[in-house]
Amino acid sequence: MQEKEEVNTVHDFTSKLLQPSLLPRLKEYVQWQSNIRSNSENSHNTPNRSPLSINLDLTTGCNYACDHCVDWDILNLPIKFNHEELLDSLDLMYKNGLKSAILIGGGEPTLYSKFENIVEYLKERNIQVAVVSNGTGMHKIDKVADLFTEKDWARLSLDSGTDKTFQAMHKPKKPITLEKICQDVAEVKSRHPNIIIGFSYIVTWENAYADGRPILSNIGEISQAAKLARDNNFDYVSIKPFLERSFDNSAEIIEINQPFEEYKKTINRIIQNIQEAKKFETPRFKIRESTNLKALENGTMEDYTKQPKNCHMTFFRQVLSPLGAFICPVYRNVGKASIGNKNAYSTEENYQKTKNETFRLIQDFNAAHECRKVTCLYNSVNWFIEDLIRNPDKLDKLIPVQENEDYFF
Repeated sequence: MQEKEEVNTVHDFTSKLLQPSLLPRLKEYVQWQSNIRSNSENSHNTPNRSPLSINLDLTTGCNYACDHCVDWDILNLPIKFNHEELLDSLDLMYKNGLKSAILIGGGEPTLYSKFENIVEYLKERNIQVAVVSNGTGMHKIDKVADLFTEKDWARLSLDSGTDKTFQAMHKPKKPITLEKICQDVAEVKSRHPNIIIGFSYIVTWENAYADGRPILSNIGEISQAAKLARDNNFDYVSIKPFLERSFDNSAEIIEINQPFEEYKKTINRIIQNIQEAKKFETPRFKIRESTNLKALENGTMEDYTKQPKNCHMTFFRQVLSPLGAFICPVYRNVGKASIGNKNAYSTEENYQKTKNETFRLIQDFNAAHECRKVTCLYNSVNWFIEDLIRNPDKLDKLIPVQENEDYFF
């Protein structure tokens, strides 16, 4: 078997949990799980914690019709947060340990009518904030950019190097061009040079489908995107593989439906185009390959699909959306992964119910089976925690890493 690809730094969740500020929470969880497995009388003493990190889907509304969207079936539904109840949820989670929130989707987060207020509310509580946007709302990000601190960031889903491909892939409902979005970024960066902004590039390939619809390949434009991003003062290009929904359980998976020789050619084309893109790197501008993309490239993808039975990261990160609360971004709006409705954390009573449902799913959701096709970014940290649970004597031997103050999971 080939050597497993080194985990991308932003996905090194094991090191993040070993930070001095988070290590006590890791130990608390491991001890609880160890007590359950040993039938200890303390097994009912569940940790009274909210997740450390959430994907916060502010809205299902979207002003694009992207051909490669894996959330096609939930876009623009007439289900919304009550704003005050959402603020109550965030405050209660904060009081119980929430440290970061990624404003993402479902839909386009900047379409939420009180987007700026949400960012302000989170930053008042010193919660780290990230925004994953399609770029049409840069004027809203501009209004709150002065609140962003060193670890906060924004990332735009652009996935193309030319406007022709951008239009074909994203199908914006109101006229906007790739170049205009990039110019908006350059202007925001000129006013707020400290804000970190990334250019997200989902690599798509021939014979790929989303919800039964064929999608456009963009492998050949990776280097053009890198040049465009560098020239408009983005900080990096983040390259990741296209995900589609599994027919088995609606999980997000990587699947290249091509004969072996064509499959190898596709992988080699991706590698070659990324190497060309890296020629545009500078000391301040970088090309980042996601952990699952590296695994796809070097043939170790299957290693990331071998999960322990319990998904321990369920305790540390979750999804909160107008459609409900879910245990993982891979299972956004999948019923068997639900831990509550959109008000799952809005009151103390709801919080306790959600906590209990979370602990039930940690035990009952069989990740080894349900995630058997998922190239899981949490694979390494889940096995790390599993080993600690099986060998709780290792807890006292854990060595904290230097505090990096990165609490995104």
